[in-house]
Amino acid sequence: MKINNESTTMIIFYRKIRQKMLTENKFSKYLLYAIGEIILVVVGILIALSINNWNDKKNNRDFEVKMIREIDVALKEDYLFFTEHLINYRNQTELQAVAFFDKIIISKSIIVDSIDFHFNRLDFGLQPTSNRGPYDALKSSGIDKVSNDDLRKKMIYFYDFILPRFQGIIEDKLESSTMEMIPLINKLSKPSPVTISENGVARKEFRLKDIDFEKNENFNRLLYLTTERATQTKSVLLTMTPYMLELRESIKNEIEK
Repeated sequence: MKINNESTTMIIFYRKIRQKMLTENKFSKYLLYAIGEIILVVVGILIALSINNWNDKKNNRDFEVKMIREIDVALKEDYLFFTEHLINYRNQTELQAVAFFDKIIISKSIIVDSIDFHFNRLDFGLQPTSNRGPYDALKSSGIDKVSNDDLRKKMIYFYDFILPRFQGIIEDKLESSTMEMIPLINKLSKPSPVTISENGVARKEFRLKDIDFEKNENFNRLLYLTTERATQTKSVLLTMTPYMLELRESIKNEIEK
């Protein structure tokens, strides 16, 4: 604003001189001041354009940083969800349930109080969801707003290839294994008592029939399917999560640039 005011003042100044030159019939001096006035106007326009360009670049950069920060937050939350909840909790719970029954088969000693608890955790399952919202918002507004070519390529590679690919592998495995596991669980389960109270009807979890843990084919098939699914799912998640850390590091470097 200050530059524009100074330019306006100078233009008025030159205009007064020009009028004086015309009044005194000094054409050569008038021409000189006229050229100076034109130059001043051109310089003022160039300065205004430069300021506008600088403001546009700053606004674009502010928007870019805001969006990639939001993507970084989503990545952090998804990483913790995949590692802490899916791998270290849900996968681990299924594998611990299998280990519990393996110990029974090996030791021949049954811990009655814990059987139903671990039986219900053989199909604990998981859902590999993720937050794509910030990335999709950036993509819809124009992914080219990410000025760093390498970072932009990494974002596209992760969100449009790596993430859907590995989520698809996990979902396919969950679907195929669940189709076989549910009938086995139903065959191995005995009716659970229903408790009626003031709060309504309460149904307990599945209860395992009295079986020979070592020789029952349906039960050992269930243990095999649980182990295979949990192991493969964990392997896929462990393969995918390093890409998330790499992308977060690239975002961090871009923000600090």
